[in-house]
Amino acid sequence: MYLIQRWMKGGATCSVKAELDQGKLVRKCGRKGRGRGQFEMPCGVAATRAGDLVVADTENHRVQLFSPDGAFKLKFGEKGTKPEQLCYPIGVAMTTTDNIVVSDSVNAAIKIFTPHGRLEWWAVHSKSIEFPYGVAVTCDDEIVVTDICKHCVIVLDASGEVSHSFGCYGDAPREFDHPYCVTVNSSKQIIVSDTGNNSVKIFHFQGRLLRCFSSSDFHLPPETFVSLYGVCTDGDDNTLVVCNSAVYILTKNGRLWEVLTAKDGLTSPRCIAYSAVGRLLLTQAGYDVRHELCIFRYNKEDFKSLNRLVYYAISI
Repeated sequence: MYLIQRWMKGGATCSVKAELDQGKLVRKCGRKGRGRGQFEMPCGVAATRAGDLVVADTENHRVQLFSPDGAFKLKFGEKGTKPEQLCYPIGVAMTTTDNIVVSDSVNAAIKIFTPHGRLEWWAVHSKSIEFPYGVAVTCDDEIVVTDICKHCVIVLDASGEVSHSFGCYGDAPREFDHPYCVTVNSSKQIIVSDTGNNSVKIFHFQGRLLRCFSSSDFHLPPETFVSLYGVCTDGDDNTLVVCNSAVYILTKNGRLWEVLTAKDGLTSPRCIAYSAVGRLLLTQAGYDVRHELCIFRYNKEDFKSLNRLVYYAISI
């Protein structure tokens, strides 16, 4: 198996070395704290076209940017209710011009910042958005937001106005129970991790349900496909989902593959993003010592040889 080595100040610990020996981990950055490059419950993660890494440092009420190799670059935001301030930012996503979209959860706002941290605009829709969580951006710069209090998905047009929304509380295929994270693929299909219902749901852009995947569809034990959280798509429009302290890939033909597990150093994975340079970006946050950003190799040839087919899903 190919061995990836990384440089670390002070040398690598035995646990980190064991993770590197898996051949997937490229680098970890950050630890619990409030200084530059440190985190308090990091959540959303995204990558710019140049490969820089963007992290929602949620309980520090800010966003931090890192270079492609994980070196700290800059931070912006502080706790408050002013337009340029943040209060528990959770999701981040990139526009086509590499501006940063942030779901400012407690302020019930969607905000766009430049890569240097200057506020471009913000949208507050008190009747439509109560607690924005996950956020994604289409190829036309439309913004897709999950609201975990309204249990729905809200779509904003490029000007920030509400275009449409869909979903309500419930356990039916077209309903949600705390939809945490969201992504869009190149066909503008909206993919949601319906956490309370332990499902990944794929919708047409206007809200028509296309497919729904749960543990029963994969014939997996009930405790396997649970605690769904972060979700993203790779360069081939396959869906990657954080699930039960692991990462699975849900391919376009409905097959489920194991990508990352506890053997790769996962303890409390939160959100995930795919970088065009062939990396998976993963935040980890929990009430333990891990508050970090992890960078993993994502090589298709190695993926097929290292990971086994689990089961395939059933289309509804």
